[in-house]
Amino acid sequence: MRSNSRSDVNRMQGYLPSVVLTGAAPLLEALGVQPELIATGAELPELALRSADVPIRGAQVLRFLSLAAEVTQCRNFGLRLAEYQGLAVLGPILVMMHGARTLGEAMDTLAEFYVLHTSMSSVRAVRDEQGMVLTYDIENASGPGEVQAVELGLANGMQYLRTICGTAWQPAVVQFRHSAPADRTMHRRTFGPSLNFDQDRNAIVLDRDTVTRPVTQLRRNAHRVLETHLRRERAQVEALWTVRTQTMIRALLPFTDSSLNAIARALATSPRSLQRRLAEARTTFDELREQVREDLALKYVQQSDLRLAEISELLGYSQQSAFSRAFKRLRGITPRQFRAMRHEDDAGRPAR
Repeated sequence: MRSNSRSDVNRMQGYLPSVVLTGAAPLLEALGVQPELIATGAELPELALRSADVPIRGAQVLRFLSLAAEVTQCRNFGLRLAEYQGLAVLGPILVMMHGARTLGEAMDTLAEFYVLHTSMSSVRAVRDEQGMVLTYDIENASGPGEVQAVELGLANGMQYLRTICGTAWQPAVVQFRHSAPADRTMHRRTFGPSLNFDQDRNAIVLDRDTVTRPVTQLRRNAHRVLETHLRRERAQVEALWTVRTQTMIRALLPFTDSSLNAIARALATSPRSLQRRLAEARTTFDELREQVREDLALKYVQQSDLRLAEISELLGYSQQSAFSRAFKRLRGITPRQFRAMRHEDDAGRPAR
């Protein structure tokens, strides 16, 4: 049954180290809120706010960020949290990134090994004639906390990029899937003036000069040792074909062909081999593709102001009515009704 395969995937993707919440406790205290109260409300171990290696679930992180933003009345909680976090949250992956020759290579390294940091979210680095697009997504989770998590992740990415390029550096453009806040002052300060909301991806776009910028070689010996260790670990992670397949479907679905043949080609395997590996994980390609489509449907309806017809087209539905029926079958109400409820919940919430 579908529920079995979905729960298997969620278990694999559910846990991450509490280092992702580094800085949350002092930020909450600065905003006049006791961190322990937010942790309790999010069903998060209090130790997770004081230690970097407590295993926690992605859903707990999203609840925590959502509750923290609500209680503090701070719309930009994720952006402010990034200011409290350092680049060390990436651990050994950061050392490998410093071992790259160019910034583009560093981003390739980040995308390749990010799954070892957490499988709650994914990073993808795609080169094109203009430079590179870095996309960031929260996997298999949705809700108010996701906006905070996405902005936190992209803001941390900006910290690294400005460490290499200088504090005055600006990306070509930054894109968000969710709608724009009423006050964008902090977003402009964090990401620069070129901001686009209601987009079909969360991304930082780099020009060619940025991609080819040299990266100072640091800790070369440590880089070689860590690369061997991480590649050995990644070989084990690669066995999780459900995770890899879902991530690739999510990356391609809104933009181009996401058929079995296309996904297999992107994963450097044959359609038959991919089907066999998914069968060993007790799921199918069609099930995973539908799960991704359901997840993206909720994200677009809940977080963006895209028209329903646009969402329907992005997700590959033949007609808007087919999309509405599928959404109602999953959520019990139509996407229009769901969006109306969201706007009622958001009304009157101030930015801070």
